[in-house]
Amino acid sequence: MFIDATDFPQGHVEAARVCVIGSGPAGMTLALDLAKAGHDVLLVEAGGEEVEDASQALYQGTVVGDEYFDLEYARLRYFGGTSGHWGGICRPLDAADFQKNPAAPGTGWPITADALAPYLKPAADVLEIPGDFDDQALGDTLRRTEFEHSPPVRFGEKYLPPARESDTLRVVLNTALTNLTTDAGRIQSATVQTMQGAQWVIEAEYFILCAGGIENSRLLLWANEQNDRKIIRNHDLIGRYWMEHFTMSIAEVIADADALAPDEDGVARFALSHDFQRDNGILSASFEVNPTAYTGTRALIADLLCIAPKLGQRLMGDKKLVCGSRIIGHWEQAPDADNRVALGDEKDGLGIPRVVLHWQRTGIDRTTIARSVQGLAQAFADLDIGRVRLYDWVLDDSLPLPTEGTIASWHHMGGTRMSADAATGIVDADLKVHDQTNLYIGGSSVFPSCGFANPTLTIVQLSLRLADHLKGKLEG
Repeated sequence: MFIDATDFPQGHVEAARVCVIGSGPAGMTLALDLAKAGHDVLLVEAGGEEVEDASQALYQGTVVGDEYFDLEYARLRYFGGTSGHWGGICRPLDAADFQKNPAAPGTGWPITADALAPYLKPAADVLEIPGDFDDQALGDTLRRTEFEHSPPVRFGEKYLPPARESDTLRVVLNTALTNLTTDAGRIQSATVQTMQGAQWVIEAEYFILCAGGIENSRLLLWANEQNDRKIIRNHDLIGRYWMEHFTMSIAEVIADADALAPDEDGVARFALSHDFQRDNGILSASFEVNPTAYTGTRALIADLLCIAPKLGQRLMGDKKLVCGSRIIGHWEQAPDADNRVALGDEKDGLGIPRVVLHWQRTGIDRTTIARSVQGLAQAFADLDIGRVRLYDWVLDDSLPLPTEGTIASWHHMGGTRMSADAATGIVDADLKVHDQTNLYIGGSSVFPSCGFANPTLTIVQLSLRLADHLKGKLEG
């Protein structure tokens, strides 16, 4: 059911067993799963049923470092959250993504892939995909990767009717978290404020922050400052190790059409083997090959005849085999403490400091780009399926990275990372904040490292796992 906070008097207190902040894929999945199990849940969403300029403007912020998107438009503040501009591409993390990578300090999770495996099929049901992922090895270095495509599910649209009809789920819109209060390592209450300025209080047994990959850090930083840093003792760790999947066009390829047979969305996707990544001291990468019209391949074929005559002649001999394509790379970013969400001096309309996002690629990131692309090109040649012509900036690391076109993937990860102890992260393996007994965090902000997979499927898996954990607490 939906409740109208404008009916509450100033200082009103609303009680619930569980309070979930945020209605995107993480918060909505968690809240509905708990409510279906009969638990009393209050879901608090800062935006309304539709995107509104005044609410969206609260996401304005500043980026320091590399070129990045306008933060006001890189996420959505309304019922269903940023699923409103999600492209629907799904893939779980590889088992190796949970392990430490010697080339990048700070990588690795305190859980293994086995911890999330039971939640793959249920998460696939939520996202309306089959959930069957089967990569194909192409030699020792290259693999053809499988992604699946959600319709895409818009969480606000899909779950509006069940949220309205639920007797155990209460939803309040246009209400933003502005503070938490803690005592003796336990969150006592949450202070929230409507867009009209009225403040009221939520008391609950458990609080789960699912406000997004930037907002989780911002709200936690602000609440911790207001509580004399008693929510999280290691205040300086909040917001650090923020990550993105950076994305750039890297090359053109001429190859056998069969080798580049597209997936259902018209592209072919490849990745390098994990052994290649470890042997070359790099992080993971995914390559998307997008077919282009044949008229754009003639110059490529001419070049190919010079550098690989046998393949060039074979392609020219039967034009049906020719596929001229552009390659886009997607790379895992190394977790780095200097990439972080911080609070600025300017405050938004609710009195919360605006975000200052510090983000730039480091040396290992540039190395990952260069070595992975060269590995892809060599694998295509070794397998005799095509030849790749790399752009100049890939070959010469003295040239700057591109700043125009697509530069990243709108995947906000890290900032409240999962860790084995409070010295290295914010939440434990169960997503509970280390220094609190009843505060949890959901979403991709808990990722300690990120692989190359799009994060939404993993977000939903984590939320379903957290729901099971909380059911044990609520029913115990």
